[in-house]
Amino acid sequence: MSANQAICWLLIGCWLPPLTSLAAAEWIDLSHTFNSTAQYWPGALPFNLTATFKGQKEFYWYEANDFEAAEHGGTHMDAPSHFWKGGWSLDQIPADRFVAHAALIDIEDRSQKDPDSILTPDDLAKWKSQYGSFKHPTILLVRTGNAKYWSDSARYFGFQNGTTIDTESNETSAPELHFPGIGAEAGRFLADDPAIVGVGIDTPSIDAGNSKTFPTHVTLFAANKFGVENVGDMSRVPATGATILALPMKIGGGSGGPCRVLVRLP
Repeated sequence: MSANQAICWLLIGCWLPPLTSLAAAEWIDLSHTFNSTAQYWPGALPFNLTATFKGQKEFYWYEANDFEAAEHGGTHMDAPSHFWKGGWSLDQIPADRFVAHAALIDIEDRSQKDPDSILTPDDLAKWKSQYGSFKHPTILLVRTGNAKYWSDSARYFGFQNGTTIDTESNETSAPELHFPGIGAEAGRFLADDPAIVGVGIDTPSIDAGNSKTFPTHVTLFAANKFGVENVGDMSRVPATGATILALPMKIGGGSGGPCRVLVRLP
């Protein structure tokens, strides 16, 4: 066991109850299922599961599959290297950052009225005035309410009329996307806060859909803080007091990959 793994399990042991009482703990799975309906960035390789064998052998039943997909789709973690040269790749992020305090800021009321809404420094200040400073390590979750549109690509990404997808370059030819995100100023505050190790949001990107320069990605990743995108329904996650496990696939050199996100309610 590596030192990082040992620290991670030590943290779990400190924060979670003994195994004998885990059955009584209430967990929420904030991960969308990876299947043919999983949302991927426009033009990116979608998730595909191909059965290589499924049937009865002489002495046992056997199933095996191949899967393929782009790194950045479904519920996934962006590694700092995704937008920052020299930032940690997915396998380099210290394991003790995957187990953290969960802090949640809910901006659903305004983001459902305006899909271009962003998290602002005022939102952060309001949260801190109610609950105090973030505790290290914290993963900040931003709830916009967009998880409810997971099965509707047009609504989830906020496609506008005339948007087409160039599958050769993996880009939208007219990138008219409209969904909420974390604003550049709020991103700078979070990058400078030593208690924050990562952020999560229930949209396709930690930057708003209409962003062209992705400032929140750049600022957070320059500070080696990760982002978890396409998080599921956070309506039951409290503003403070919960514990979060964000466990990404350990892809060597990966700029991102599938992530299982679990929250234990207080």
